[in-house]
Amino acid sequence: METKEENFLNDSTMESIKSLTEKDAKTFLNLIYALLKDNKSPSEHLNSNVLSIFEKQLPRVAKARQNKN
Repeated sequence: METKEENFLNDSTMESIKSLTEKDAKTFLNLIYALLKDNKSPSEHLNSNVLSIFEKQLPRVAKARQNKN
């Protein structure tokens, strides 16, 4: 069961994803693909890196794009 904080993170992550341009989205997918390709078996560290992209980097990119416009 999700906590309120986890639910908020999921909501803000989804909003960030919706705010990405096609170019931003492709860049992030390429980064995630490279992380997955370079690892023979998923580990906690890999999962942490991928989650970091969604929870931290996506919101920053979306916010920077909004501030630019």
